[in-house]
Amino acid sequence: MWNPTRECTLDTSPATRLARSLAAALAAAIFASPTGARAQTQGEDAVTEPASPPPAPVLTVASPPLAVLPAPPAAPTSPSESGTCGKEGLGRVAEAARRGTVRITTHTSWGAGFLLDDTHVVTHASLVERPFKLRVHARDNLSIGAKVVFIDAFERIAILELDAPIPGRALELATSAPVIGSEAVAIGISVDFGTREERFPAHRRGVVSDRDDDLLSLDFIVGTNHIGGPLLDCQGHVIGIIVPSPLVRVGEAPMSHAVPVGKIREASASVGKKPYQSKPGMNLGFETAFASQFERGRGFVGGTLGISILFADQWEFVPRFGAFAEVSPKGDINLPLGRTDTARLVGDVRIGYRIPLVSAPATVSLVPSIGAGWNWELTQEKTYSLELENPTCMNQTAPCSFRMIENQQESWKRADVLFVGLGVHVNVLTLGYELRVVPSPDVKFIHQLSLGIATY
Repeated sequence: MWNPTRECTLDTSPATRLARSLAAALAAAIFASPTGARAQTQGEDAVTEPASPPPAPVLTVASPPLAVLPAPPAAPTSPSESGTCGKEGLGRVAEAARRGTVRITTHTSWGAGFLLDDTHVVTHASLVERPFKLRVHARDNLSIGAKVVFIDAFERIAILELDAPIPGRALELATSAPVIGSEAVAIGISVDFGTREERFPAHRRGVVSDRDDDLLSLDFIVGTNHIGGPLLDCQGHVIGIIVPSPLVRVGEAPMSHAVPVGKIREASASVGKKPYQSKPGMNLGFETAFASQFERGRGFVGGTLGISILFADQWEFVPRFGAFAEVSPKGDINLPLGRTDTARLVGDVRIGYRIPLVSAPATVSLVPSIGAGWNWELTQEKTYSLELENPTCMNQTAPCSFRMIENQQESWKRADVLFVGLGVHVNVLTLGYELRVVPSPDVKFIHQLSLGIATY
């Protein structure tokens, strides 16, 4: 028979209570999870909605790694950014050189320069030390007179002012000095200036190896025809002016030098602030020549050495000293047996006047001259005779023996000399002719030819 009291009796054993607590905690955790319930509050009442069922599991399949694709090549930098001129950069430099580089000539020198603006030219001071017959030659057979208006204190930069403008050909100055390692091009004057320069370009390319505020050092060598010419960067802008390099010590690598663009700007700003005063036109030098003299029946060979003084740009004053020896003709045997040797010493003063003929590619001048001096002749006359050692040998059967007796006589003779001459100077090479006249005691004409070197 059913006993309700027995059916409602609860099991209160410790094991039973522990199992019930675990089941209640698990149910509370499932229904109270954040993803499974949402609380909505209206006023003071809160309604809890049942949680949505969990999403179905997603099967994840590992995919193979993607292949690494090569990165696209970087865009090439421009020549100016990379520090090298390249083909396009050299084209710009060549165009700038053809546009603004000029040839500068005087009656004694020639060199390069460039147009700073329509009426001013920059060059090196050494080219215009003696600015007589100073002219600036541009392309298209354009030749214009000029004058010096500025030379810096270190005598490196000279600025010329043109008698007439040359529009539209000035070179642009760079805004700053070049960095070490950047490429540069030195522009000079070729022999075929303005004609066949494309076939025989006068440019040198290299790298700026060192610099300071006063000087740029270049790792390449330039010629004398580059002195005064511009140093350009890859954009065709002037970054310096080529100057003569100092002597290279033993063991040092040869290099060239340029004055940086900042000094050119300073020189340009100084033009007109103070009148330029030219130095007195007097320069010292020397001249030496191999010479020969001819007169009737006699010939002499020797040389001359003189100290040359150039003043007023065109006049020459040359004290000279020379020594000559007579050349005896073959078969000059006199009876009684003898020989005559003559040495001639010469001292004179020559005054000449330079007439410029050609300024480029070589400086050629015609130099007429007059002078006066003295001739000193030392004549040494030797005669030889035979004498019997034993005069009685002629009466004896024994052979006779002879001995040679030498008789020597020396004499000095001085004579005044007047002469006129004509010389041709090609750079430092000289070729000259002089007609020398000895008026007393007997009129005598001496023709003298000479070939030598003259520097100032």
